[in-house]
Amino acid sequence: MKLLCISTAFKNTDIALCVDGNRLYKSIDSNAKQSENALVAIDEVLKDSKLDISDIDTVAVVVGPGSFTGIRIGVGLVKGMSLAKPDLKLISICSLDLMAHIHADSGAKNEFWCVINALSGNIFACKYDQKGERLTQPTMLTGDELACLNGDVVGLKDENLGMCNSFVEFSPESLLSLAEKYYSKNEFTPENLLLPIYLRKSQAEQAYADKKD
Repeated sequence: MKLLCISTAFKNTDIALCVDGNRLYKSIDSNAKQSENALVAIDEVLKDSKLDISDIDTVAVVVGPGSFTGIRIGVGLVKGMSLAKPDLKLISICSLDLMAHIHADSGAKNEFWCVINALSGNIFACKYDQKGERLTQPTMLTGDELACLNGDVVGLKDENLGMCNSFVEFSPESLLSLAEKYYSKNEFTPENLLLPIYLRKSQAEQAYADKKD
């Protein structure tokens, strides 16, 4: 197995590579330069492992929710790889599922919600059991809908949302751990179904819709 993992959906560009059990990790504070940093980080881990991008047989990518620009960069990059190598196996990772995987591995004792700030008072959310398996589908909650977020609520440490009583941090290690779990279960994503998870309109789309109204 030669598995490359990519996350450009948040502040850091996280890259992980597993080659027949040997693991390499790279995390860069992207400062909104994911397109540059992702390629640099991928190139560095490949050089360290003495591999070419054509040697990779599986790529996992975080498809959101998260930064609109970052998600597009990550998904676009992987789609480009799959065009160059049609037999490339793809793994789609939801950022909320990654949060749940991290929290469950830390010893979750109860069902819990994972939440991400969607701005303007909105929240991306999904509910999970103690093992990190989904109990609901990822959604965006607004206004009075936020009242359903009772019990254990897990957020991102960087966001420090007041509704949360637990926090997690993304890392290349956790990204690879979840990707390996999907790989072991043969949970691969067809190229035509590798799609961004936005859950809301971009600011430009919303501004256009408001203008039409």
